[in-house]
Amino acid sequence: MFRYHKDAHSAFSTQDYVFQQLIPYIGNKRRLLSIILQAINHTGINPRQATFLDMFSGSGVVSRMAKKCGFRVLSNDWEPYSAALNQCYISCNHSPNFLELGGYDNVIAYLNAVNPMEDWVTRHLCPSHDTYFDTQVDRMFFTRENGLRLDAMREQIEIWDEAQLISPFEKSCLLAPLLYQACYISNTSGVFKAFHNGWGGKTGTALTRILSTLQLHPVIFYDNRRANHVYQQDALSLAKELAEVKTRVDIAYLDPPYNQHSYGSNYHVLNSLTLWDKPLVTEKIQGRNKGAIRRDWRTERRSAYNYRGEAEQAFVSLLTHLDAHYILASYSTEGLISIEQMVAMCLHRGHTEVLCYAHKRYRVSAQRVSKKPITVEFVLIVNTQKKHRGLSVQGMCEKIRLAEIAALHHHAHSVS
Repeated sequence: MFRYHKDAHSAFSTQDYVFQQLIPYIGNKRRLLSIILQAINHTGINPRQATFLDMFSGSGVVSRMAKKCGFRVLSNDWEPYSAALNQCYISCNHSPNFLELGGYDNVIAYLNAVNPMEDWVTRHLCPSHDTYFDTQVDRMFFTRENGLRLDAMREQIEIWDEAQLISPFEKSCLLAPLLYQACYISNTSGVFKAFHNGWGGKTGTALTRILSTLQLHPVIFYDNRRANHVYQQDALSLAKELAEVKTRVDIAYLDPPYNQHSYGSNYHVLNSLTLWDKPLVTEKIQGRNKGAIRRDWRTERRSAYNYRGEAEQAFVSLLTHLDAHYILASYSTEGLISIEQMVAMCLHRGHTEVLCYAHKRYRVSAQRVSKKPITVEFVLIVNTQKKHRGLSVQGMCEKIRLAEIAALHHHAHSVS
């Protein structure tokens, strides 16, 4: 159950709620759902009578899995695009009515037929011409044809919103498929810090996807008959808030950023589409800001987890203030917080056990060869109501490292 299969669970075509229109995302846990489910089952908690907190929800795939398991899901991420996606897939148990506009399917059809128009996306993220472009001055995140369609659709959603013809939930159910399609048709390898030099880059990869015409598809909803809720807050602030109002959390899942790369800069285009605030950037490439990256990731959503000197203290504070029976903490052997530090912090919070999962490293380009093609992610299962009575910090770290050595050895034999 919840085991990801590339062909069966293609985000573009699958009818599986958990994987449908799931945005491509660094750190996406779609391949790790089985081990996360194993960790959930290890707690013995009955989902139908429990609350699951996904503190760093990102793409929302873990929140979707928890919702389908039957948990009441509290899903949190401070990035605007993530909040919009999860407001749709987690908060909504069924399609909103869109009473003012004739129903959800009719609204999607209307957006697909809207007349193209030039606005912020076309001017700032697309070339002046789709055939006769200049890679020295033109940004090439999207074809101009798709930029015009993105602009028209997003502007129409804003018009409906300002006229109070759609509710916040209805708006999220339009933004979610728009954000997915923006990822699908983008001339990138999955992140928006940069775009290919020409359509598909030197190898012309994924041209069918990149040159396809933007077309929205209705979201698949899932009704777990629970009052699920989405937050858009700093993790520590939310932990304090939930503890203060004595919100019962049975399982809290923590998946903080592992490295120095900010999600706000990696997915800045998705935030611009979500907020539709049309940030001030040059229309063409000038100076160092080739990617037209908005600045609020530094000023409003600077994450301590992206900095080696701050990540450990941020996680200690979060663990200290988080009131949950079980804490499941996902991390990587290549994270900014050392394995020893991560394990020690969890052992201090309660009885801790570990599950490991080896997988291929994320690569921006298939042509890049990594010296360490396999990485191990691990889930620490912390029972906060029991003192630790198991492996020492050293013993648990050794278990994780042995799993990594075994995975690298197996990979070396499988490719030789």
